[in-house]
Amino acid sequence: MIDKVAALLRFIMVKLAKRGVQLPRVSYIGRHTLIQGKNGGTISARGKIRLDHDTELVSLGSITLGENFVMNGYSRIVAHQRIEIGNNVVIARFVSILDHDHAFEKNASDGSLVFDGYNMAPIRIGNNVWLGDKVSILKGVTIGDNVIIGANAVVTKDIPSNTIAGGIPAKVIKHL
Repeated sequence: MIDKVAALLRFIMVKLAKRGVQLPRVSYIGRHTLIQGKNGGTISARGKIRLDHDTELVSLGSITLGENFVMNGYSRIVAHQRIEIGNNVVIARFVSILDHDHAFEKNASDGSLVFDGYNMAPIRIGNNVWLGDKVSILKGVTIGDNVIIGANAVVTKDIPSNTIAGGIPAKVIKHL
């Protein structure tokens, strides 16, 4: 009971204090959860969501979450451009969803790597999707509706609707 009251207080604090964050329905916000719109970035939900303890939603672009969205502990979503997630999506523990990676080039004079900026491409995750433990979703990926991504998968290419996918890199294992 105390945990639910504390989660409600965290929700109220997010509603009152976080610019760029829109949560229209009372939602569960766990301990040590970072919800941050940076430099004009936005985070919006279309309905009730559940963010477990030790999760991160960080946006320099836009993050849109559907109804009945659940993100379990130690998972993170970071948008530099755009991440759209549909309804009834469950994200297990230690999942990363990143619409960017670091841009780099090799220094001509000494061969060292120089990191400067980001490469970005939007991510779209459909409805009724389950992402297993330690899944990584990388920039530019679209995941269709009714999809299960198995634990430890690294999704680098689109996954069609009505499938189960897994592996590194992730590929379709079974059609539903």
